[in-house]
Amino acid sequence: MSITLEEFKKRLSEADGRMAWNIRQVLLKQSLRMEADAKRNATYFPRVQTGRLRNSIMGGVLRTQGGLALSLRAGGLSVPSRPFEESADVVYAAIQEFGGGDQNIKEKRYLRNAFEKHLPRTEKLLDKAVISALKGKDL
Repeated sequence: MSITLEEFKKRLSEADGRMAWNIRQVLLKQSLRMEADAKRNATYFPRVQTGRLRNSIMGGVLRTQGGLALSLRAGGLSVPSRPFEESADVVYAAIQEFGGGDQNIKEKRYLRNAFEKHLPRTEKLLDKAVISALKGKDL
């Protein structure tokens, strides 16, 4: 199928917004899939005791200076509302993920395993999102 130069210019001008929309949709869906797998991973290794670590796992899309980014994190980002109050953050989340040499805690990789599992599919879907936008289509 061939298109005219005018049609191509029109598609390019519309592609910017459509591409951002398509990419955001892919990143959001994939981040939620990664979150679900990370929570599943954190249920068994490390084995759940209170559920705070598992409940602190969040996937999402962040707007950065360079564009959009997929986010998968654990531990929280809360700040205590009163001085000397304990935060709701799960301070041991990083130690469980990466291990703690001085505490002799082995790494659990509950986040990285979920991320790496979905990365190839995410890359393919991003390619499809860009191509769809250039064709003038939404995902």
